[in-house]
Amino acid sequence: MLDISNLVSKLCTKNKTSDPFVLADALGITVYYHDLSPLRGYYYCESRIKYIVLDYNLEYNMRRFVLSHELGHALMHPNYNTPFLQGTLFSKNKFEVQANTFAVKLVISDIELMEHWEYTVDQWAAVYGLPREIIELRMR
Repeated sequence: MLDISNLVSKLCTKNKTSDPFVLADALGITVYYHDLSPLRGYYYCESRIKYIVLDYNLEYNMRRFVLSHELGHALMHPNYNTPFLQGTLFSKNKFEVQANTFAVKLVISDIELMEHWEYTVDQWAAVYGLPREIIELRMR
């Protein structure tokens, strides 16, 4: 079984950051920005070179989350080339749930959870600019 928490922890420790933009660079993943509406982003690998494309219309918090989601695919599902649609946030697909779990654990660290244990799901959603369903996934 895939230990996503351990994967995120090792990645952040090795690279001394949880910033998905810095991590993408450290992993040699090229990030491009385009107008992708209604897509939010996607990961693909071509000739063993990894790419992530993000919709440049995304607000910063969502861009950070989508990049983290796509990094999850790059690390856990390197041959999985599927776009990040609006519905991907709420997908029951195993790979999408894993990528969402990776992303939310990267975006909201255990330390932040402990420092603000009193926050409600709605408060976390407001702080991070993410849907409450994603915050609920982090709280599990």
